[in-house]
Amino acid sequence: MATRQMRKLQKQQELLRLQSEADREDDESEDEPIVTKPRPNAFAGFAALGGGDDDDDDDQDTEEETKQVEEAPKPVAPASKSKKSKKKKKKGKKTESPAPEEDDLDEIDRVLEELNLKENKNSASDTATSNAARSTGQINELLRVNFQHLKALNEMRKLFGSAIEAARAEQAAEANSRQQQRGAARQNVDLETFLSVPPAVQQRLGKRSMFETVLRTNPFIEGKKTWPRDSTRGLKMVRVTESCDGEPGVAEFAFSHDKTYDALEGNFYGLVQMYDPMQLVYFLARYPYHVSSLIQVSKVAHNDQNSYLAHDLIERALFTFGRATLSDFRKRLGEGTARLDFNRPENRQFFLAGYNQIKNLVLKGTYRTALEWAKFVLSVNHDDPYGVLNWVHVLAIRAYEAKWFIELCNSPLIANEDIGPYFKATMPLAKLQLKDHAGARAAAIESIERLPWLFSALFSALNLDTPRSVWAVQPRDDEEALHTKLYVHLAKDLWNNPAATLLLNEAANAARKVDFFGLPPSPVVSLATARFVYLDNTPELMSAVPRKILHTASPNFDFDPLPPPKEENIFSSPTQKMPWAISEGDGEHRQTRLREEAALQMVRGRLNEEQLRAAVDEARARIDDPEADEVQRGVWQRMVDILTGQGWTGGAGGGVAEEGGEGEGRQRGDVMPGGWEDDFDEGWGDDDFDDGEDHWYEDQLDPELELEFGPGGTPNRRATVEDADDSDEEEAARR
Repeated sequence: MATRQMRKLQKQQELLRLQSEADREDDESEDEPIVTKPRPNAFAGFAALGGGDDDDDDDQDTEEETKQVEEAPKPVAPASKSKKSKKKKKKGKKTESPAPEEDDLDEIDRVLEELNLKENKNSASDTATSNAARSTGQINELLRVNFQHLKALNEMRKLFGSAIEAARAEQAAEANSRQQQRGAARQNVDLETFLSVPPAVQQRLGKRSMFETVLRTNPFIEGKKTWPRDSTRGLKMVRVTESCDGEPGVAEFAFSHDKTYDALEGNFYGLVQMYDPMQLVYFLARYPYHVSSLIQVSKVAHNDQNSYLAHDLIERALFTFGRATLSDFRKRLGEGTARLDFNRPENRQFFLAGYNQIKNLVLKGTYRTALEWAKFVLSVNHDDPYGVLNWVHVLAIRAYEAKWFIELCNSPLIANEDIGPYFKATMPLAKLQLKDHAGARAAAIESIERLPWLFSALFSALNLDTPRSVWAVQPRDDEEALHTKLYVHLAKDLWNNPAATLLLNEAANAARKVDFFGLPPSPVVSLATARFVYLDNTPELMSAVPRKILHTASPNFDFDPLPPPKEENIFSSPTQKMPWAISEGDGEHRQTRLREEAALQMVRGRLNEEQLRAAVDEARARIDDPEADEVQRGVWQRMVDILTGQGWTGGAGGGVAEEGGEGEGRQRGDVMPGGWEDDFDEGWGDDDFDDGEDHWYEDQLDPELELEFGPGGTPNRRATVEDADDSDEEEAARR
């Protein structure tokens, strides 16, 4: 706005003030006309603000000011005649006044209107921001993480008291005795023993090592003495931004891989394509805190019906993440203001480990700990990429957190979710826990009228007579059928008690039969729900997932199930693109991996040491080839690892030992998993490697000593040295 216009605006305001003073004086004396003579220098100060560069304009403004001030008192005269005469004078003045003055006044009015509009817009945006901040703050408060509740041992101590300590001590003593017997005989070694620390090493390390402190102080998982002593090999955490998606007070973090860990990831992707689980086991034995290997081998243990080992490996993966976290991240977890982006492949491993942890805790019956882990996963990403909300409503009732669950149902988090009505179907049970029978009945009636097909299926699953309000009501489409089956699969047992069934019958009889075709449309099956069903691995649910989501996903590996589309990912290195490269050329890569596997077995069985060294040199030359891509380098690097014995007896450097010496391939610290530098007990001395005898731990890559796999890669038995010595007839009889 020009300086001249500002001065005129100020003059207008001064005239209004003078007129208001005249009105007040007129109220005191209405008989006498009031004539206000303005002082000639009333606006001299305003004129001075404009500077001395436009004297002519200032003189003209002064004349106009005098005219306007003379006109100001005239309308306040009480006599009617004088009013008429003044009106005439006003008309005359209007005709005499120049047109530019009116234009200036109109421009001022427009400026004032624009200022008012801007103020209204700013106030509206401020209101929206404050509402969003309140919603985010409410969700953050509900999803705050209590680190004491993340450890299952704390809940077990609360449930069983000191008896749990005695049971743990007895279990540890039994496991140590079993490991000592197997270690002394060097036979009958199962997968669990193979991946754990020998008892003699545990006793030697004791509480003197720094790693013992690391085991006790991890924020996520309480470490175990049977876990190997090793570093994270380059896994760390970084802070990405101070705010996430415009949420005030929220910071985004991300797990990160350095070059060492990135190389391990490349080797791991190559091993996955070899379709040999034992190679992954050997790789994990060498790198005991490689997260992708821990998750993948946990799946192998699960297929082997070894639930304890499967859970132990998932806990070790979360323990590894806990070692890498920043103090600011842990602080913000307690406030609910830390975020992790699911589109980063490094972060997805954490979400997958968290999901598996929840599932394992549910099997153990530690529902309060499982609920806290579900809150953890939701807290760092409100989009719920693995569909953990499907667990939350069940765990909240199991853990007797009814009040918290009702608050969550009323929060914006559930209001924005498509599965909100199915989630709130459990609210009657929460109110029943709080002894609010009237509220439970009202909530049950509302849910029945909103989801009649769900409660019709629930009555059938509980073997109850179906009332008229929901009788013969079926889901309207495949999406509703999946959500109904999923809810009944997870929450059926919650309703299977006298109090709940009584409430269910009362509410169903009181509910009206609605035209369910007039109800809101069913929610679309999201990728998060598909991931949840895929990991749950229930055949009835798997068949209900739309084919376009589940069966056409590419890539789809157990260490990263149903990832986001490639263009949505945030890659930090070319290695992370390898799963997509493998998937895009699946047939070619598969044939290559099969040929490599057969070649490796043949090489180890038929070549002498000199030929083996030549093969290793050739493979290393291919690794150094600048024209080779990351996939090829990963395959050749893994071939070097296997040929040099690093799968079990190889050293960190990958070299081949010279005869009679201690080369890199014969380092004592790398014979057992973990790579300890401490001396082993008497059974694992230097003589064990130089006496020229064949040992069970040096022949792990022999096919006769590997685990045998049935259909689908499921291990059928554990091999021993005695099995390898059996003749063909004895082997057939034993089987």
